[in-house]
Amino acid sequence: MALAYPENRTREEEEKQELEAVLDAGILKKAPNLQHFLKFVAEMYFAGSAGEVKEYSIAINALNRPENFDPQSDTIVRVTAHALRKKLEQYYASEGAEHPIHIRIPTGKYVLQFEHKHPSPLPSLIQPEIVPAPQPQRWNWRRTDIWALPILAAVLLTLVGTYIFRQHSMGAVDRLKYLVLGSSASPGSAGASGGPDQTMRIRFGSNAHPYTDAGGLLWATDQYCKGGAAFSHPGHLIQGSDDPEIFVEGREGQFQCRIPAAPGIYQLLLLFADTAGDKEAARQVDFSINNAVPVSLDVVDEAGGNDTVVGKVSAGIHPMSDGTIHLDFTSDGSFVNAVELTATASDAGNPLRMLAGPAVVHDNQGNAWHPDRFFQGGRRTFHPDNLPAGANSRLFEWERYGHFRYLIPVVAGKEYRVRLYFSEGWFGKSNGGPGGIGSRVFDVYCNGTTLLKDFDILRAENDGAAVITIEGVKPTAHGMLDLDFSPVKNYPLINAIEVEPEG
Repeated sequence: MALAYPENRTREEEEKQELEAVLDAGILKKAPNLQHFLKFVAEMYFAGSAGEVKEYSIAINALNRPENFDPQSDTIVRVTAHALRKKLEQYYASEGAEHPIHIRIPTGKYVLQFEHKHPSPLPSLIQPEIVPAPQPQRWNWRRTDIWALPILAAVLLTLVGTYIFRQHSMGAVDRLKYLVLGSSASPGSAGASGGPDQTMRIRFGSNAHPYTDAGGLLWATDQYCKGGAAFSHPGHLIQGSDDPEIFVEGREGQFQCRIPAAPGIYQLLLLFADTAGDKEAARQVDFSINNAVPVSLDVVDEAGGNDTVVGKVSAGIHPMSDGTIHLDFTSDGSFVNAVELTATASDAGNPLRMLAGPAVVHDNQGNAWHPDRFFQGGRRTFHPDNLPAGANSRLFEWERYGHFRYLIPVVAGKEYRVRLYFSEGWFGKSNGGPGGIGSRVFDVYCNGTTLLKDFDILRAENDGAAVITIEGVKPTAHGMLDLDFSPVKNYPLINAIEVEPEG
């Protein structure tokens, strides 16, 4: 039922009425913490102090936590915010769907937003004069009108010919994006130079609509494969991705894919997560690219368990003579969830740049940094205040902290340059928190080799940031960089990771 606001109400009065409607609706009646959270952030919003809402103030004023509350060890605010967002989504997907105002709490923030659903005015300062539309006229065929038929036929043939010419003149990748994605680039994405995204993303097993992920990137549907069968295992919590929807569906068995690609060099990233409950050595995935020697993969063994994202990267791939890249799965136990095909400048493959946050960010050189994935463990938190000086401060807005590791897929046999981006957002006087140098100390390992020992961010910071570069990092024989962050004193953290092929 739509909520009707009395006439002549101010915007603030309407927003307060919507807040009362949510509080009275019953979705929060058995969750006092959610009620207290919503009321507190609403009070700050109406008082004009939304920018002062912090994790600490919510914990103390809304959730009854003591003054020595430590968000590093107590996640009550983040957990409550997540639960409240879900409740609001449920409310506005059901009984509140037709309300003219919707209440939101954006991911990663604690500031209340009121979305007004009134129709937007025309983007003009002067409203155009409304002229009644002419009534359609019935076509009265007369003998003298017959001459128009050849002209109409010629126009139609011209339009059809133009369309056919355009389709044949477009490259295979452009045709794919034009027909499948409806545009030349995924929304909200950009390539290495800041231009259109050069990655084609395909989600297997789903014959529904294209999928937009948490970072705003578009995934096309499964339509280039024959054989095998689609599967779906809904309801799984997936480690290593913000988008479980990509990994609870897929294609399995023996099947063949022919992915259209324009002439050039490509990097292929296959994405897996075993959601079937298999044990180690119980299921083997065999696949080959462009008829090369098959590769064998035990997804559960590689990931260290079920429901965990694993990637396999191949670089230096060229389309075959038929204008496609051949991807063949040859064992009965084979499966795949998704694939990313990216144009590259060389056979070495592309750099990987990822943030601890959930959005795509571009640095001052136009490079796109995507949400982190391939992670196991840890939690995210948001530090928009006291960011480091410099052009790329947004790389440090988010952090992953706690006990965590990354299983980053790279090309086996190559060496890599790894850059780790750190900024201390909690300890130290400049952050308004306790402690200082020596408050957070941790080690970083890669495939068992020590990269950083007794690392202290505050000791290493320069203008609020510490960027550590490690050269000559070697992957495992299976093409994996296993980055492990191990605590010495308090939790480790990371803001961003960059992995570049050397040579």
